[in-house]
Order: sequence, then C-alpha cells, then structure tokens
Amino acid sequence: MRYNFEKIFNRKEIKININFNIFLKKNILITGSKGSIGKKIYKKLSKYSKKIQRIDIEKDITKKKNLNNLKKKKFDFIFHLAADKRADYGEQYPFKVTTSNIIGTNNIINLKANKIILASTCKAADPLTSYGASKLICERIVLNAGGNVARFVNVFDSNLSVTRIWKLIKKKNIPVTSCSRLFMTLDEAVNLILYTAALPKGRYSYKNLKLSKMINVAKKIYPYKKIQLVNLRFGDRPVEKLIGKYESIVPLNKKIVQIKDCWGI
Repeated sequence: MRYNFEKIFNRKEIKININFNIFLKKNILITGSKGSIGKKIYKKLSKYSKKIQRIDIEKDITKKKNLNNLKKKKFDFIFHLAADKRADYGEQYPFKVTTSNIIGTNNIINLKANKIILASTCKAADPLTSYGASKLICERIVLNAGGNVARFVNVFDSNLSVTRIWKLIKKKNIPVTSCSRLFMTLDEAVNLILYTAALPKGRYSYKNLKLSKMINVAKKIYPYKKIQLVNLRFGDRPVEKLIGKYESIVPLNKKIVQIKDCWGI
C-alpha cells in the first residue's frame, strides 16, 4: 500500500537544499546503515564519495574491540543512526536498551572524526521512557564532543512503524490508541540529517511540525474499516512533543530550527 502523506497529515513535505559538495570524496561512516534512513543516506552520498564505510547490527558497537579497525581511520563525517529504538522493550528491559544506546554512542564519539551527526528522536524531549531518556543522554554525549544532533519525529511507515503493524492485520478492526504523534517522511528525515552536517554544533529539527491524532490517521488510511480503541502500550506516551519544558527554539531559517536547552546548548 502506498500512502499520500499530504492528505493524511494535511501538510506538504518539507523541502530543503543540501550542499552535497561538502561530501565530495570525503571519508564517511554510517552506523545503522541497514535501516530505512541509513540505506537512503548511503544511496545519496555514494554519488559524491566512494569512501563510505557502513556498519550495522552485525558489528556490536558497544564492544570496543569491534571498532579497532575503525579507530585506525580518520572520518570527515560520521552519521550515527544505530540505536535500539524499541520503546516497549525498553520498559521491560531498561538496562539493555539504555546501555546499548549510551555505550554505543560513547564509543562512536571516541573515533577520529571532523563531525559526528546523531540521529535523535522527539522522545528525548522531557523523556518519559527509558528509550527517550537514553537518547537524551546520547544527545548530550554528541553535543559535548562538538557534534551535531538531528532530532527526528516519527518517520512515517518506516521500520517498526505502526503502519507496518496495521498492514499485517487481516481483521476488519484496526487497533488504535488515543494518542497524538508527530510525523515526518523518510525523505524529510534523511534530508534533515544531511543538512545538519553542514551546520555549527547544535541540535536541529524542522519548524512547524503538526501533531496528528492516531485515530484520525487510521481513519484516513483505512476509511472502510472499524477503529478499535486500545490502551496505550507500556512505553507509549499520550502526546508527542518536539521541545522539552526547559528547551527553546531558535529559528535558523523558514524551515529549520535549532533547539537549545536552558544552558544555551
């Protein structure tokens, strides 16, 4: 099934101009390269550089010995996408998810790189879950090391997305929670992290993202099916937010904002 993002979320896809020349013939590392975002980043950057290295789950980055070969290299850019994103699993096994994300990120920032760009999440804004809390710490690790953060919202119809779950359901009823979420397209996510690579140290996201009630999203995707309200899963929060209580937005341009905390970082 192909979705019409504009009709479902009542907004046009955000387009930004990326200066791909900064990646020309550069040494680049992509972690989490087998995910939806990692694959697309590689596809775009491979047109400009043949010196791209990719690693994913087969190389556990929480173990320093797995990074020995990478320590010998100097990267111009590291796109750090690898993370355990299972919010519900993270509430059952908080130690596993938080240590995996935090230790993995700390090991990556100890590699030699001119710029590290972390893919983060709106769950890091006033985190309620173990996963969100781990990503907030990952943001701080990267920012303290002089790197950049691209704070994503839910990437629509990506791996582990609710739409993938709905597709597997053969019944006439679609289970939906009464929560509200922020969404972006895969292209918006990929372009945000690439755009962020050229910016000064900071945490960045898109301007004017809209909250959508999941009940309405389900009705637009499946207008002829019955919506069955279900309880929130352990690890879901009722209303998504991009900005934390003690964070503020500094407009960079008409489409991009920088997110600063109360310390100005």
